[in-house]
Amino acid sequence: MDFDQIFDKAPRKAFLPLKGFASLKLKTPWLSLEPEEIFLDAKKDQRQKIEEPIKKRNLFLFYLLISFFLFVFIAEAGWLQIIKGPFYAIQAEKNRIRAVPIFAPRGIIYDQNGKQLVYNVPVFNLVATPAYLPKNPEERESNILKIAGILEVDGNKMNEILAKCDLFSFEPVILAENISREKILRWDAAGQNFPGINLEKNLRREYVDGFMFSHILGYVGRMDEKDNKKHKDYFLTETIGKSGLEFQYQDILRTLPGRQETEVNARGEIKKNGIISESTDVKSLILSINAGLQNQLYGEVSKILKKTNGTKAAAIAIDPRNGKILALVSFPGFNNNSLAEGITQEEYNKVFNNEDQPFFNRVISGQYPPGSTIKPFFGAVALEEEVIRPNTVINDTGTISIPNPYNPNIIYNFPDWKTHGPVNIYSAIAQSCDIYFYTIGGGYGDFKGLGIDRLEKYLKLFGFGKITGVDLPNEKTGFVPSANWKKEAKKEDWYIGDTYHLSIGQGDLTATPLQIAVLTAAIANSGTVWQPRIVDKIIDSAKNIIKDIEPAGQKINFISAENFGIIQEAMRETVLSGSAQYLKDLPIEVAGKTGTAQISAEASTNAWFTAFAPYKNPEIVLTILVEGGGEGSSAAVPIAKEALKWYFSK
Repeated sequence: MDFDQIFDKAPRKAFLPLKGFASLKLKTPWLSLEPEEIFLDAKKDQRQKIEEPIKKRNLFLFYLLISFFLFVFIAEAGWLQIIKGPFYAIQAEKNRIRAVPIFAPRGIIYDQNGKQLVYNVPVFNLVATPAYLPKNPEERESNILKIAGILEVDGNKMNEILAKCDLFSFEPVILAENISREKILRWDAAGQNFPGINLEKNLRREYVDGFMFSHILGYVGRMDEKDNKKHKDYFLTETIGKSGLEFQYQDILRTLPGRQETEVNARGEIKKNGIISESTDVKSLILSINAGLQNQLYGEVSKILKKTNGTKAAAIAIDPRNGKILALVSFPGFNNNSLAEGITQEEYNKVFNNEDQPFFNRVISGQYPPGSTIKPFFGAVALEEEVIRPNTVINDTGTISIPNPYNPNIIYNFPDWKTHGPVNIYSAIAQSCDIYFYTIGGGYGDFKGLGIDRLEKYLKLFGFGKITGVDLPNEKTGFVPSANWKKEAKKEDWYIGDTYHLSIGQGDLTATPLQIAVLTAAIANSGTVWQPRIVDKIIDSAKNIIKDIEPAGQKINFISAENFGIIQEAMRETVLSGSAQYLKDLPIEVAGKTGTAQISAEASTNAWFTAFAPYKNPEIVLTILVEGGGEGSSAAVPIAKEALKWYFSK
């Protein structure tokens, strides 16, 4: 059969050259097709079968993706509108409405006679609201430098402040304080507008006689990082008490600011003001301090320091009837006005790092060997424990010699400052006889003394080694040594020499001038230890008393009134015939005790004097310490004389 015969017959699937060939619908008659065309048609049909499902799947995936993104968009829009809508509405309102603090005056501080010791002075501060500042750093810094030129302030410092800020914050920050009237006029004349930066009115503290009252009043300053953490509800533009009463009574003296709604435009420019809330009522303090006595005492201490070429001293006056502090002087002081006005960090460091420590309140924080001012207390203890009687006589030969317990050939000598001969408790306190107190404290020969355990016990009962609770910050406790402490701390045994040193207020025993004053008051009033206070009353803006601070005292029950009377008489004898005879010609009767405390073998001695007057029915206790002042009788007693003379002449 030839080729033509094959195509004369009807086509059959068996003869189709490709799979699926039979299903082709030929548009051209079979007889007119060439074999090559049949073959190519078959390949084309196969490609179409493969491509058509792929195109449909791609299209489906495309629609699915579009639907997904459309769903996400609609869901996000719905979430923003329905769920977060109120939140963003509030945020938008905050961008338009800014809550500005309305600062009310800080509380005033008065002395006991109503003399105003601190004032609130109106000032202008340069304040920035970071969220309204230009977001372009170059524009922002350029504006700051322009402002610095107009107001003559430190532009670099202002840029440093802003660099630490959250630039999306609406909390105002102070860039410069206490802008003078002249500079404000210059600002107005410049006529320039700087987005996010305004001059705002505020109040600055001004202290009367800054140095004199610096350790009582303290000072206020800007909020720092530590303050921000402690007072999270405060505005960053507020000032806060940093030391003294300003710190101690911060919650009272701070008047809770009001809030003012300020409408601003997109550039941070104020368009409209409205008040949300008024500030709270001002609360002020009335102190027990007598400003006149403070001035007198400050002046007398200053004179002695000049005379002795000294720089450091402490003096305090207390009313022994209630514990009220009448005067408190610590040298050197500091200029709290300059701190309130604002000083540079460099200027602050210069004061803070001064070797004389101007910020250090020596009255409440200075811990010193009390020297012979401790003798009246040990005298009272010896009487109470019946180690001595009022007429017990000890012969002062000028020195006590003690052999080394391990090597008797080694002799330790404990001298007195002079030979006193036979003395009793009255003359021993009046003449400040060391041998007498060595003997009643540590014993000698056949005389059995109190010993370290009883000395430690009674020191702690009196209140040595713990704070008095005065209403000023950073009070220190002083220190009472013991045999156990020495063993643990120094890895040494307690020796008789340690007891001798303790018995005359030397060695490791320390006390603050405040402690000596408070406990001298307890002797003067026959046994009540008052908690010392400076603030007497809290008043409102109309000077109505909100709170009257009641005296808090504790009665000593371990020393009898009779034995306190003996010690009072001995302290009176100190003025009549002893180391404080310089006070004998005063118009009032004074009782007291001098002290000279050795600091180290090389250093000069600290001069002490503690006294009360009048001798009967005392109204005032005066305690004075002059660091490196030498003898208490020559450095501290003259201060007391002039202060007491002034006090009882008024």
